[in-house]
Amino acid sequence: MIDVVLVPEHGQPRLIETARTLFAEYAALPHVEGRWVTADVDIAALPRPYVAPLGALLIAIDGDDVLGCGAVRTLALPHVAELKRIYVRPHARGAGVGKTITLALIEHARTLGCTRVRLDTAPELYAAQALYRQLGFRPIPPYNAEQQPGDPCFELNIRRRTIH
Repeated sequence: MIDVVLVPEHGQPRLIETARTLFAEYAALPHVEGRWVTADVDIAALPRPYVAPLGALLIAIDGDDVLGCGAVRTLALPHVAELKRIYVRPHARGAGVGKTITLALIEHARTLGCTRVRLDTAPELYAAQALYRQLGFRPIPPYNAEQQPGDPCFELNIRRRTIH
């Protein structure tokens, strides 16, 4: 059974360290390495900026097995959030963990008052792109300066809509 837990800003140092470990694993992936230039600083600052009331940081677990993570943060645009750092450890891939994390992030975006979520991914992450399309995400043009040329970007309207 996959559970998704919220990493609080204070009081859970073990969860915060687990999130830092997962983000470091993510940063070392071939499609990320060299592109996320502020990774060390960002990882050290966790769980910020993914804390209430502007975001959330989630970890997926199965018992004692840490499976992956993901984050959401609001953007400067009204009622729009961005999904970030969705990562599933290699041993857990293909078991629906990415979908579970993504759906939990979408629900957190709703609790933040958002009606749309955006994300970007690497061109070579075909399974992730297929998942986003399956969930109803639509391709959009790049929406911030962090994106690399050719990065696929997606948006989903989450206003009063059931997503499975």
